[in-house]
Amino acid sequence: MSKQVAVKKETAIALSGGFAAAAGSGFEEITAQDLSVPFLRILAQLSPQVNKRDGAYVQGAEAGMIFNTVANEAYDGEKGILVVPCHYSRRMVEWRPRDQGGGYVGSYSADDPIIKRTTKDDRGNDILPNGNLLTNTAQFFVLLMHPDLGPQRCLITMTSTQLKKARKWLTQMQSLTGRDANGRLYTMPMMSSVYTLRTVEERNDKGSWFGWEVSRARALDESVSDDVEMFELAYGFAQSVRAGDVKVKEEQEHSGPVLDDDVPF
Repeated sequence: MSKQVAVKKETAIALSGGFAAAAGSGFEEITAQDLSVPFLRILAQLSPQVNKRDGAYVQGAEAGMIFNTVANEAYDGEKGILVVPCHYSRRMVEWRPRDQGGGYVGSYSADDPIIKRTTKDDRGNDILPNGNLLTNTAQFFVLLMHPDLGPQRCLITMTSTQLKKARKWLTQMQSLTGRDANGRLYTMPMMSSVYTLRTVEERNDKGSWFGWEVSRARALDESVSDDVEMFELAYGFAQSVRAGDVKVKEEQEHSGPVLDDDVPF
């Protein structure tokens, strides 16, 4: 009887205080192993999400749109999305060749000894002794400013031709400076600005594909409460990534990155 009374009392408190009074309830036993960070990927002509006859088809999805792998949403690539970058890391990602079914195998730090075991194929790709590809991958952990759901933790990866975009974005971010109370110059935190990410068509002599276009939208304003809250969320996300609490889980059905020599059509 006492247990029933206690349950009723807790329920009454939660209901009277609204959802905020029960914030986080139900998620107490969740760990990093139970969660998946959404990837934000550019859809290509051969992506299953644009094929109306594929089970993974997303209503209205087209090549050049930006796809959220967890929300299963496609965003207009020309209009773009707004993100707050939180943390950057470089990884060497192992993939099975597409002619062997493709698929993610593993991820290694940029200085892992496995790098020394690779050889170049005739296309300039790094190949491991087992025949798998090892791709140099720039990882940007970001907050996606979702218009309906609010800030969402996401991951953007860039490889091959997009590595130049990654370096340019990093250089742009690191060039932003401020002055402290003593007038000393300092490098602004990565998560102090909002960026617009759009997609643009690119091509070489072997075909065309869509790549990223990054531009700075605005700085977060320390005098605006919403911006301060956004910064705190982004800073907390960065700390979680550095602490190893955020686990990157590639989808097994994702066959691999689009390389320079890929012809998307």
